[in-house]
Amino acid sequence: MTDELTGEALAARRAQVAEANRKFGKVLSIIGAVLAAVALVLLIVGGILLTWIASDPPALEESSADDLRGLAAVGMSAVPGVLALFGMCGLVAGEQIRRGGMGRNPAPPDTVLPSASFVSRFRVLPTGWHALWTVVGLLVSFVLVGLPVISWFTGGWPGSVDGPEQFAQYWVIYGSIAFGVTVAAAVSLLKKTAYLRALRSGRIVSGRPAPGQAFWRWFDYRWRFDLWLAGLGAMVAVLALTPLSEAVGAGASPGELASALPAILLFLVLGLLFIVAGVVCTLNFWRAGEELGSGESAA
Repeated sequence: MTDELTGEALAARRAQVAEANRKFGKVLSIIGAVLAAVALVLLIVGGILLTWIASDPPALEESSADDLRGLAAVGMSAVPGVLALFGMCGLVAGEQIRRGGMGRNPAPPDTVLPSASFVSRFRVLPTGWHALWTVVGLLVSFVLVGLPVISWFTGGWPGSVDGPEQFAQYWVIYGSIAFGVTVAAAVSLLKKTAYLRALRSGRIVSGRPAPGQAFWRWFDYRWRFDLWLAGLGAMVAVLALTPLSEAVGAGASPGELASALPAILLFLVLGLLFIVAGVVCTLNFWRAGEELGSGESAA
């Protein structure tokens, strides 16, 4: 009877800890989302404020303009990047804790690199939510990348704001990060679809190693290089467009575009190759022999 009560008490304690962890993970996720949203607001509001100052409104005094310009410049600095970094840390850790848990690995793999001392197992994000957040990322990427690039060709806003208030390039730099994360999320959704298809088709069999399992476990599961490749490729592809700001538009000459085009195409193709490589690798994640909703530490 005592052992039974002890077992019940232990189970109740574990359930209490799990619920506390889920609440903590939820708080971390909310903090991360808020920080990411603040970073985006700083970029957009800073750009709009700089545009308004550049229009030289009659009611704005020079001293006030300098103060507002300094405030808006915060959005054109490293501050949004730092906030976004902490936001991503909160979201990644928070979602793993909220939808699962992390603990010590009872059987670390025998590898040359440091053994995985921690493992995490979590409930996979539903496909609908996964697709929704990918669409949100595409919208953010269009604002930060699409609008400046279009304006370079058309001469419209935000590229029309010139002089020290020019901020379209800042948007493109931060937009490349947003687009990289979005493409990585889209490739992750593709990974989920391919994994579930392999599971339904019987290609994944418990206890039977898949072809190339050791490599794919190291490449796709431990290091997530498939997602890193796709995200890096998306960033490179966006940053390849930055020379267009000076090479196109009403004030540019055909010679400037011809001079910039080889480098643009080279890095654009390089970025696309990285994305394709990431897609090919993610389609082989099922060969890793691990659950989709799991991960392990590098050390």
